Amino acid sequence: MLNLAIWNGRGLNKRDHQLAVKDIIAEFRLHFIGLLETRVRINNCASIQSFLIPHWKWFMDYDNIGNRIWIAWDYNYTDVDIIVVGNQFIHCRVTIRALQEYVDITIMYGATEVSDRRELWASLESLAFQCINIPWLVGGDFNAVRDLSEGEWYTWHNRSASPRNLWKRLDRMLTNDTWTLRFPSVFYQCLTPRTSDHSPMVVNGDNQQRFGVTRKLKALKPIFREQRRNKGDLSHNVELARGFLEQAQVLVSSNR
Repeated sequence: MLNLAIWNGRGLNKRDHQLAVKDIIAEFRLHFIGLLETRVRINNCASIQSFLIPHWKWFMDYDNIGNRIWIAWDYNYTDVDIIVVGNQFIHCRVTIRALQEYVDITIMYGATEVSDRRELWASLESLAFQCINIPWLVGGDFNAVRDLSEGEWYTWHNRSASPRNLWKRLDRMLTNDTWTLRFPSVFYQCLTPRTSDHSPMVVNGDNQQRFGVTRKLKALKPIFREQRRNKGDLSHNVELARGFLEQAQVLVSSNR
């Protein structure tokens, strides 16, 4: 099955943001990723893409959507055909070579203004009709919440410690019935935000990944023990700090 992620990383110019993307690709053995709000100038694309995933293929359209959406894929595992590029989305067909099956994926970044998003909803409605017999996944930053009570996982935080501390579910993945029937055991999970104020969303065919956060928290115990024996080891300190960050983000989002 295809392993994929979509993340509004809020910029890819900083090295820590780039490293966070590399970590997600490696940890979940991704074959495809959509990156939103990259904020990278076109003349810097090649160097950043080469650092992130040197042997993958990339697509971005600066004419229609500025530097907001990039997609990348492992061409040893998948073939990708770009079908439609809109002002707020890229729609593509992803063929899994080993299975000789394909799915359609729409990566989107919704406009902040409601009036502008109406164009996006119309495009998605048209795509839904075209993909009625094709497994279809649409995901990204909708910049909209469905209702005030939705969701156990909030995917965006304004990073404020003030009384105006806000959590919202702006990022999501949706699939059509054809996808659900073809891949009934496949799910997506929202990770901790890491270097962004948005949570990465990952689709992974390995059901054990469902318990990824629990696994990571349990994994902190041996790190703590090892840290006592290796206080001067920089790599251990980095892993410990990363563990503390993820644990804190989980606790904060659950105590909303």
